[in-house]
Amino acid sequence: MQKGGAALDDTRRVVELWDADLGPRQNFKHFSSENLLSKASRSRVDDLLRRIIRPRYVDPGPHVIPALKGLLGDHAAFRNACYYESARADDLLASFAEGPLWDYWLEGRLGLSVEDVLVWFDHLAERGQAPVWTDNVRAKTARGLLSALRDFGVLQGSAKSRRKEIPPPSMSPRGFAYVAWREHEQGASSRALATSRVWRRWLLEDSLVDDMFLQVARLGVLRVSRAGSAVRVDWLVDSLAEVTGAAA
Repeated sequence: MQKGGAALDDTRRVVELWDADLGPRQNFKHFSSENLLSKASRSRVDDLLRRIIRPRYVDPGPHVIPALKGLLGDHAAFRNACYYESARADDLLASFAEGPLWDYWLEGRLGLSVEDVLVWFDHLAERGQAPVWTDNVRAKTARGLLSALRDFGVLQGSAKSRRKEIPPPSMSPRGFAYVAWREHEQGASSRALATSRVWRRWLLEDSLVDDMFLQVARLGVLRVSRAGSAVRVDWLVDSLAEVTGAAA
């Protein structure tokens, strides 16, 4: 969170210029030697590629970046997909979104501040679930966390404000389909998909999750049916690329 935050502009640039005929090492070398991310130094490019791009979009498999190319024309869906991969790679981001932020939303709070995040850091440290950071690192990480959530569209507020607002939940159908498939390919059952904590990252309560599945069904990538508490999701596509290509 200190190093890159959401890094959406850099991620978009990487996805646009990624050469599928080359491996990650060759692509990274090309980005670094040609300074394709327009950074002040090669070390900054290498740092971003190693700390942000690799764990979020390369390590999960060679299918992720090509699939993201299919979302470049859909800003909301691309942002949703990047948020999913970023939270998957960053436990702090996922834990905060699925924990305190979700609780604040259920409580009816309209916003939160850097101080709220710092209180959460204190609770983690007391339970031995976080390192003992300096005050400067704690503050920078808290600001970075809120800024990333703003850039991913979960919060709203100016870059300089210590307080961010919580807008009504929103998620693109194609972004939802991307996340659902990624969870499915990692072994999530139909019921697990419908009840997954992952939807908390977008503040989606059960009724909104149900509605999103119906919207995604209209894209032609899946069928969903319910009988009481039982839910069944049948996929009509065979790959993440087919998911992101839906209704393009």
